[in-house]
Amino acid sequence: MPHLSEIQLFIRVSETGGISGAARQLGLTPATASAAIKRLERELGSQLFERSTRSLRLTPAGEDFLGYCVQSTQLLEEGMAALRHGREGLSGEVHLGAPSDLGRDHLDELLDPFRQQHPQIRIVMHLSDGMHDLYRNPIDLVLRYGLLRDSALIARKLCDNDRVLCAAPAYLERHGRPETIEALTEHNCICFYRNGELYNHWRLFLDGRAREVQVSGDRAADDGALVRKWALKGYGIAYKSRLDMQADLDAGRLINLFPEAQTEQVPLYAVYPSRQYQPARLQALLQYLQAAFDRKPASTR
Repeated sequence: MPHLSEIQLFIRVSETGGISGAARQLGLTPATASAAIKRLERELGSQLFERSTRSLRLTPAGEDFLGYCVQSTQLLEEGMAALRHGREGLSGEVHLGAPSDLGRDHLDELLDPFRQQHPQIRIVMHLSDGMHDLYRNPIDLVLRYGLLRDSALIARKLCDNDRVLCAAPAYLERHGRPETIEALTEHNCICFYRNGELYNHWRLFLDGRAREVQVSGDRAADDGALVRKWALKGYGIAYKSRLDMQADLDAGRLINLFPEAQTEQVPLYAVYPSRQYQPARLQALLQYLQAAFDRKPASTR
């Protein structure tokens, strides 16, 4: 059986992408760390890293093994914390990934009661509109819009959500309001990159028919918060998650251009690795998020 020190070293090498950096963090020499990794690979009978002159990269077997290693160390830390503080006092870190807008404008404030209830739990937030890798990065839980294809992940729906096509009053005063969905081709549309691809084919359903239009504009970004900022400044029309835009719609800072249309559905999911055991602190956070989004007003769900 591998020693705990070897497991901890393996996790640290996976995080840093190199043996020297991981060795420094753990107070080891690079030679000692390298020998320990090779010994671990011999014990397991599997190559965990693909080696190059500059860095290490996990093999598929290494990626699978990393998930179990992270889980086992988390459970061990939780068990020790339970002995120290009692089960009523959950403690430790939860790394939470979320889209930029959702994290800054909703999630941070939404989590305040949870922080007060569990002061020993430290929530580390990772905000990005790119895809979070729950295997290569130390992230326990990710909130994402829409379903995933990765069958190795568990997706728990937190709430329904759709997109909303909207613009600021200042933009509509200058350029007029589009009367039809097809008229969007004549307007400046703010496009968004999803997973590295430009999302410029906007689809809505009106009178029972699907309408899809290819839009264009002078601004595009892979950051949802920036797209919202541009829309609020009146630079163009945006097609974005209602959860991110509802407060602006309610306040009149943005106008829903086609309220009678059905837009694309993008439910919000909590996503985490498919493992048999989850730390109690993560289970508590999941239950809290489910209840918090269940309590949201219907206009934001």
